[in-house]
Amino acid sequence: MDVSPPSPSAIGSRHSNASDICAKLVTFNRDRGRTEAVILKLNKPVKIGRNPQCDYVIQGTFVSSEHCILSAVRSQNGGVIVSCQDSSRNGILLNDHRIKRSVVILMHGDVLQLPSAQTFTCHHIWKDRPYKIDLFDPTPPQQMTQKAKTMKIGKYLVTSQKLGSGSFATVHLALDTSHTTRHQVACKTIRKKKGSDMSQVFKEITILNGLKHPNINRIYDTEQDEQFMFIFLQLCTGGDLFTYITAYAEKEKRLCEAEAKFIMYQLLVGLRHLHSKMISHRGGYSLPENILLHAPGPYPRIVIADFGLARPRAYQETFNVCGTVSYLPPEGILALDQGHLKYMGMPSDCWSAGVILYIMLSGSHPFDNGSFDSPSDWLSHVQASRASQISEDYHLNEARLKARIIRGEIEFHPNLWNHLPHAKALVGSLLIHNYLHRATVTDALKSYWIDCELGELNITYQNQVLACYR
Repeated sequence: MDVSPPSPSAIGSRHSNASDICAKLVTFNRDRGRTEAVILKLNKPVKIGRNPQCDYVIQGTFVSSEHCILSAVRSQNGGVIVSCQDSSRNGILLNDHRIKRSVVILMHGDVLQLPSAQTFTCHHIWKDRPYKIDLFDPTPPQQMTQKAKTMKIGKYLVTSQKLGSGSFATVHLALDTSHTTRHQVACKTIRKKKGSDMSQVFKEITILNGLKHPNINRIYDTEQDEQFMFIFLQLCTGGDLFTYITAYAEKEKRLCEAEAKFIMYQLLVGLRHLHSKMISHRGGYSLPENILLHAPGPYPRIVIADFGLARPRAYQETFNVCGTVSYLPPEGILALDQGHLKYMGMPSDCWSAGVILYIMLSGSHPFDNGSFDSPSDWLSHVQASRASQISEDYHLNEARLKARIIRGEIEFHPNLWNHLPHAKALVGSLLIHNYLHRATVTDALKSYWIDCELGELNITYQNQVLACYR
């Protein structure tokens, strides 16, 4: 459904260029007698409600003071995820289906209605990617003008809206038609290759079916046909941690200590649950892009996702090294290059957590600061690793990175880390070269940096995580 209203009045677009806009919600305001557009820009939420302090004010008996929040965040594949978080008493209608107290993704052409009040039509506007996904990406990019297509898989309608993609799978938005609300879920689609071994996929399904935790991605259902395996998972609407950090790196260069601590606490709590069941996440866990934000906004609830490389019986050594070099521990790097060496999954998870904490607090990598002029240059380097075309410079930087990890050359710049002594101590304990002496998840949760604010962390966890877990 395409609507091109004549000269709509733009709400929330003051002092912004047209190129900054990634989505708009078009509505006809009867009180003002005109067509208006609520403008959405990346990481700049818009509040709708009766309160005069809201960005878009609507008067109505059934409209709450702060009825809903519209957000736009970058997705892994370079597009934009537009979402609406309902915080009202009476809910919202999405394409005539009632939604209450949850976050939904708005696709191009979707119709959003506040009860007995205004109706909005969502229009996605293409936002240039910071990098190309592959060599044949259009330049300039095409506009998002077509409504999403759908395909029926079991009781689900799988849409063409892509939420993320990797080497082995793509993730699409899907709707559970057995719910009266047409509950939104994520559909991980894995192509079956001729003669390929699907045991890795079935292992992921088995592991996820045995896990129920607010910081671990939840599996709802599985389907398959001759060509594809479909895994239906809990939907996360806030993008991934890597993209979240990148948004900060463009401005503040890093997360604030309090928010990094809350995210790290959740990461450790989720990891503790995995390790208690003798499961290590390994390569899938190690990348911040496989740590998802349940919903947009600060101090997010995070969800550990992608268990395709997870390993049960994680106390056993293995020859099978997997993961990204940037997050592998020294023993993993050595085992990667020398096939006769083994390494263990649990200490590898703890190393990865240490790298992620360092990145959140500094905006750069603990072993790769020297290769780049700024934190944003390092982030661009990691983004390049997603692309299908990898340069010779990338391989040279990777070789240099391996050598530094093996030598244990952590770079703690004094102008930052001297102000964060307890965080620095935790990072150092997680990045100990010898995995036998490396901090465990239990050790990390008992560190002074976590323990000194454990009461406040638990209260925030209760409000931000457990309150919305079901």
